[in-house]
Amino acid sequence: MSEAHDIPPPETEDLDAVALSALLSSRVCHDLINPVGAIRSGVEVLDDPEMDGVMRDAAFDLVRSGAKKALALLGYARLAYGAAGGFGAQISLEDARKALEEVYDTVKANLDWQVETGFAAKENVKVLMILAYAAADSVPRGGEVVIAGAIDDFTIRVTGKKLLLQDDLVKALNGDITELAPKFTPALLASKIIATTGGAISVERSDEAVTFKAAFSG
Repeated sequence: MSEAHDIPPPETEDLDAVALSALLSSRVCHDLINPVGAIRSGVEVLDDPEMDGVMRDAAFDLVRSGAKKALALLGYARLAYGAAGGFGAQISLEDARKALEEVYDTVKANLDWQVETGFAAKENVKVLMILAYAAADSVPRGGEVVIAGAIDDFTIRVTGKKLLLQDDLVKALNGDITELAPKFTPALLASKIIATTGGAISVERSDEAVTFKAAFSG
């Protein structure tokens, strides 16, 4: 049994730019609070002269892992949410792939990138990156995420031990801002971006997989 969601363009009711920016900023801060907190905890241990070698080694590991995750998330956010490359510019798909691989190194899902190389429209790359992050969240216990197709018509197929497709994610991809939480603000952003191109996002969940599709017009 499968459940499909064809995502139409956002409704006319909308968030203003300030509210959207605030929600997106909250999402970025939420993502960063754990790795930055880990760095702080590690530094506090290293600052304690009474800590033994074992504790100090553990603290170094905490700082390393926290820094790795924080840098991965910042690099991702720069491309997925920010103005990297300037407005209206193209983005390197290789840069996008590397940014996603660094994020996936910090989660339980495995990334299989099968998309073309080169440069692509910023809008397409941002939508791909946002959906790829949502795909990782769809397999919290681990799984496979395969991104395939052309950059203007791609599919992200997710398989794993426990598949999760949250209603609030689908609502945000649908442009529904009712009780929008910061966690799902990137999905709303993806719906806005693809709407500017005349394209569409669809989501389908079956017993075997969760599948995201994005088709850009023109």
